[in-house]
Amino acid sequence: MSENTSIDLPAGVTLEDRHGFPALVIELERTSAVIQLDGAHLTSWVPSTGEDLLWMSPTSEFGPGKAIRGGVPLVGPWFGPGRDLQAVPPHGWLRTHRWEVESVTPALADGTAQSADDAGEGQQPEAVDATLRLEGADPSGSGTSARLRVGVSPSALTIALTITAGDAPLELEAALHTYFAVGDAEKLSFEGFAGSTYLDSADGLTEKSQEGEPRIDGEVDRVYAVTGPIRVEDRELGRSIEIASEGSTKTVLWNPGAAKAGRLPDMPDEAFPEFVCVETAAAKDGFVALAPGEAHTISARYTLAQV
Repeated sequence: MSENTSIDLPAGVTLEDRHGFPALVIELERTSAVIQLDGAHLTSWVPSTGEDLLWMSPTSEFGPGKAIRGGVPLVGPWFGPGRDLQAVPPHGWLRTHRWEVESVTPALADGTAQSADDAGEGQQPEAVDATLRLEGADPSGSGTSARLRVGVSPSALTIALTITAGDAPLELEAALHTYFAVGDAEKLSFEGFAGSTYLDSADGLTEKSQEGEPRIDGEVDRVYAVTGPIRVEDRELGRSIEIASEGSTKTVLWNPGAAKAGRLPDMPDEAFPEFVCVETAAAKDGFVALAPGEAHTISARYTLAQV
């Protein structure tokens, strides 16, 4: 499956190699982003504040069949080892296939669509909407397909992942496995988890109750029965991250801690304080049952505020 080089791209948007492989590169006056076509993997979003929202591992692999470490991996159509705990590869096959760019259209700074007349020929838009698709990659042969929409603006990032069942029913699990760049994960404050229950994947999927808001202290791998909104306050970087989700049934909070980070070959041992993953998800008992041909979308909108 190869990239589509025949579509019209707005000014400021190009298809070029990054890390040795094709990527959709968005470089506008007040915002930028990079989407690797392998996995439709967003590796960077820089809003008008000038600092990237996303963390990338400096030792990540790239290319077909490789799971990129950092950015926004697309998880699906199963989560982790799947509902039967035996599915391979972990987190499904969306992130290891090359996607095709379907369209890139101009938008206004608030994310609303912009007409061709308003955009002006040859002029950069304030924002863009990019759509990528993945078809013919389902290893089961049932024809499950996916489409990703990424809205890039100076003030917000919107990601919507739609998965469509093929000719067989699908118990869908999916997630936006977003790695946020932070000053120090162990000093973060969270809002939106208190009083909920969660499955503790670091403790054999034991169900537990969240008293107060969570902290990052050692390995944290939890599937929370919350759908947001979630707020991550990062006083080290002087910003808070607001996450508004739709179509999700769970929120995953993950940081490997020092011990597990040392066992991950594509992450430096000392890198765990540099990021936290807060994942918009439909997973575990929150799967979505799809009939043949039926589709479901999970989406997240990310905004930043100063603290």
